[in-house]
Amino acid sequence: MSKKLLAVAIAAALAPAAVMAEASNVTIYGRIDYGFMSRGGDNNGATQRGRDGRLNDFEDGILGTNRFGFKGTEDLGNGLKAIYEFEFGFSGDSGTAFGSTTNRHSWVGLTGAFGTALGGRVDGARYSFVGKYDPFKNQTVANAGSLFGVTSGLGQADRADNAVVYISPEVAPGLKFLAAYTTSLLTETGSSALAAAGIVNTDIETGDTPLYALAAMYDNGPLSLLLDYENLQIKANSGGNDLEFDLWVAGASYDFGVVKLSAYYESTEGDDTLSKASSNGDGWLIGLSAPVTSNITLKASYVQANDDRADNRDCSKWGLGGEYAFSKRTTAYATYAKINNDSAAVCSISKNASGASGQPTGTAGAPTSAGYGDSGFNVGIAHTF
Repeated sequence: MSKKLLAVAIAAALAPAAVMAEASNVTIYGRIDYGFMSRGGDNNGATQRGRDGRLNDFEDGILGTNRFGFKGTEDLGNGLKAIYEFEFGFSGDSGTAFGSTTNRHSWVGLTGAFGTALGGRVDGARYSFVGKYDPFKNQTVANAGSLFGVTSGLGQADRADNAVVYISPEVAPGLKFLAAYTTSLLTETGSSALAAAGIVNTDIETGDTPLYALAAMYDNGPLSLLLDYENLQIKANSGGNDLEFDLWVAGASYDFGVVKLSAYYESTEGDDTLSKASSNGDGWLIGLSAPVTSNITLKASYVQANDDRADNRDCSKWGLGGEYAFSKRTTAYATYAKINNDSAAVCSISKNASGASGQPTGTAGAPTSAGYGDSGFNVGIAHTF
């Protein structure tokens, strides 16, 4: 078969799928990211988990988690549209799904003059907001969120299950409001997802984690501002005690053109003595991103995370990195980060914020396998489509 006839045959085979995609306004998108990460320490402390020397890995999803997804809209008339999106994660260096689930988020909703309302599994508010103002976007060894996840004692909920979200239209130029609620942040109601935090499952409430969030978001030209309040509850069994936490988040950035400066602050605190024993701390970051040329961007950040549940549990991290854009879709990157831990702190290096390093919520002892060491670097290449 000639090349011309082959091309015609392929086009004919793909035409029905193309027509269907156009009719339903479906967009297929994704990214794949692969690189090298090296981590270590100089004190053989808890963050090294008894291991000597460096931990070297070929890793995927460093600059951004590997994913593919589908999103689309349907015009319902009178300015009203149905919207949906579902996204899956995958491992680029093995045959397994990325993380504990392949479903990163999945939601359906309506948008129009009234604003946007949607429901399903959505991106977490606090996690998304720190990623917005962190120049490393909660990714690479320099990510900020993994430190806040450790010192807050609450981890980083990168997704919120069982959620409904409302985003207002602009009430003034650049100003919108967000309201969100979930009956159970981490999993289905009553499934005791927080058993690892020391809660024993004896009745249907155990493991329920209702959360609501209210946020004001201002994005107008070079200026971005954010204020977010969240309330999280952890339901216990009939013989235990419920826990409740208040979370405050504030962020700001200004793009001067030659450099973009950003700042972020968060506070997490229990509402009573028992809750304070699980979470009582705050943290902040300052960052910059500078486009040196049309292809090269340099980044830097400093993160301070404070844990007030006990003495000497604060940690800090500074990070430096650069990206080289071969095109709008393909980017090479390199990042270095160094953590300074107080004597009882266990912040460690991880490739993103959702794989929070340090000790699991409500437990004591060695850090989890997601983090290792107090210094590290990564290099790699990422492609989006």
